[in-house]
Amino acid sequence: MTYAVAALVDIDDYIASEQAQGLVWARGQLERTARAVNAATGGRAQARPPEEWLVLLSGPDPDALMSEAVVLAEEVRARIVRETAWTATVSLSPPSLGGGAAEREARRINDLKLVLGGDRVITPAPPYRGQSLTPPVRIEQELTRRVQAGDRNGAAGLLASWVDRCAGEPGVDPQTLRSWLIGQLLFVVDAVNTTRLADGSTDWVRACARLPVEDIIVVGDIHERSYLHIWLRETLGRLMPAPSRHDILAVAEAYLAQHFADPGLRLATVAAAVSASPFYISHLFAEERGTTFLRHLTGLRLRHARKLLATTDRPVDEVAARSGYSSAKALRGVFQRHVGCSPTEYRRQRAR
Repeated sequence: MTYAVAALVDIDDYIASEQAQGLVWARGQLERTARAVNAATGGRAQARPPEEWLVLLSGPDPDALMSEAVVLAEEVRARIVRETAWTATVSLSPPSLGGGAAEREARRINDLKLVLGGDRVITPAPPYRGQSLTPPVRIEQELTRRVQAGDRNGAAGLLASWVDRCAGEPGVDPQTLRSWLIGQLLFVVDAVNTTRLADGSTDWVRACARLPVEDIIVVGDIHERSYLHIWLRETLGRLMPAPSRHDILAVAEAYLAQHFADPGLRLATVAAAVSASPFYISHLFAEERGTTFLRHLTGLRLRHARKLLATTDRPVDEVAARSGYSSAKALRGVFQRHVGCSPTEYRRQRAR
């Protein structure tokens, strides 16, 4: 009886490096890699364009065959590192009774590269310690903020970091990781969707038109985390419309309305929250509202302070704290400049 073991040689980060260095550079590296692989395997490697090679080993003893495959895999990896600018992952199938079955198993095992990372030999028995059913961290609140701000790069970066964190969780397999990611993408679809049914629930028929089935299917073929990051940026670019200046200003105003009572609130804080530059936020307030950021913030704080002074008996220092001022003295200074009297006098006038 003759057994077969497949060794699948897969260049690490091929698409990312091609995008970074250019097609001509990548083609030159592929030629060098092909020579290295053929030298290590004695010409037995079969090219699987654009960046894979398959080596089939056969023999009557499955244990000896696996040992031979591991040695060969390490030699292939070492030559690629020495002779090219790349690293590679070699995935080994368990011994089987046919070359076709061995190649399918090697590809299945190569899928583990998504969670294990590259630059290694992946054997048929990866060291998993159980299955993780929930992500190690939830990012929906921060993801919502970035989506609502129209920050496509920020949202993609957040999801990419989250994927890397989840991939390092003990027991996570590629399918679990993909399921979590698809859940986050559906969350983004819901966040950007403005159409609701009569009962207020999401119109998923329209919402999912933003995320075609083909895009979801593609995730199942990605086994390289660097490519997954690229795919995320491209997908979020399609899911999230580019924000208009009016959208950015509306988000900035909503953030101010929610956080004006924070004495430490600054223009830079708001700009970071809406993923825009402080200069651009200042420009939008001047162009669209005919005012400045500081005047707008002061107006929010004074309006709230006036309401508290007129409708409650709270001490002035408490009114100041609830309106975004660090002290009663600071509130009195603002009142004198903008209202023409002190907070106490304002309260007395309103009581008449």
